[in-house]
Amino acid sequence: MEKQHWSEVTQQNTQDIADIKNDIKTIKNNHLAHLELDMAKQSKAMEKLDNRIWWVLGILVVSTVIGMIGV
Repeated sequence: MEKQHWSEVTQQNTQDIADIKNDIKTIKNNHLAHLELDMAKQSKAMEKLDNRIWWVLGILVVSTVIGMIGV
């Protein structure tokens, strides 16, 4: 009776390990790839925003200098 119980536990553990390995494989191949693409898009958006901020800052400084010279 005890042997049969351990056999069932071992079989269940084997099945659980196979399921976990399959889930890890799915996460690696699918979800992480999507996250990587999303992060790349965010990086590009941040670079564009950074450039816009520098342009606005430059225009602000130039307009301030022109205003002071005109006074």
